[in-house]
Amino acid sequence: MIEPELFKFNPPLNRHSYLKKQWDKQFADIEKYELTHSISVLLTDTINIPKDLETVFSNNSQYYFVQNVTLGSIIDPVFIQSFVKNGNVEAISLNTRIGLDDCISITNDNFLHMSLTKNSYQSICLPVNDSKIVLNLKDLSVNSKHYQRIKDCFDASQTKFDILIDWEPHSGDVCPSSIASYFHDKGMIVKECFPRSTVKRKYNMTVPNGKDTTLLDTWLSYYSLDIKIDDDNSACILPDGKLIKSNSNYVSQIIQINWTGCFTKSKVKSLLNTLRNFMKNSGKSLWISVHMEPFSNTPYNCSHRTIILNPDDTLFISNCSRCKNY
Repeated sequence: MIEPELFKFNPPLNRHSYLKKQWDKQFADIEKYELTHSISVLLTDTINIPKDLETVFSNNSQYYFVQNVTLGSIIDPVFIQSFVKNGNVEAISLNTRIGLDDCISITNDNFLHMSLTKNSYQSICLPVNDSKIVLNLKDLSVNSKHYQRIKDCFDASQTKFDILIDWEPHSGDVCPSSIASYFHDKGMIVKECFPRSTVKRKYNMTVPNGKDTTLLDTWLSYYSLDIKIDDDNSACILPDGKLIKSNSNYVSQIIQINWTGCFTKSKVKSLLNTLRNFMKNSGKSLWISVHMEPFSNTPYNCSHRTIILNPDDTLFISNCSRCKNY
């Protein structure tokens, strides 16, 4: 019998880095964050969820699901002048897979990223780099020949997308829902969406004290997967073998809050500020963790981030990012 041909598929290349930063420096880095799909917060030694944390995404956190969006509607002069040049647009296509489907995203710097199949980018007839097209929407002049050529190419495309989109206007006098009206007026189905949350509690646990970052990072991974971690004299597969008095604390309750939705950098900032204020006002001596997951089909390099907030106003950041484009 002839053996079947075997193919070698290399695993995705990832880069994992650990950083320690002061609060103000980390906030400057948030400007570079991509659109976040899910956020998980772990509160150690906390009985009740602070009211400010419960409602952190209750006000002005709506985003929109729009069906059958055309590329022409994204490059339309009204869209460019009204939304791109007067605020920050962030969007991501849904139910698409990098390398197999057409994927698009608009990042918070108003760049349009597209990862397209061969048939799609050949029909658009624009410069392509490794099946990807990147356009700075904010720098486009709607009266230029360059813009008109791009618009003609996009108008000719038959590809349509279901997207999540969020717009944050520069002026507080402008309603963010204006972008929903724009797509609705073009005959597209638009639905208003809000973040969803779940809460999970665990009782009587021993947790790392946060001084050993490797131990803490591994413990958080095991906790998120519901893997039992022994804290007695039995063997344990954490790096230091087991949690002992010198590297851990006993807590009566742990609260885990999970949000899923579409979170811009300003919403992430609001959450971190709320957690920072809670830590200061409550006088808690232990850490708080925040884990952020990007959308899986982003057509650019993205990172999984875990931020540990410490009482001394320093942050331990764990970044796991793709090293190459797919």
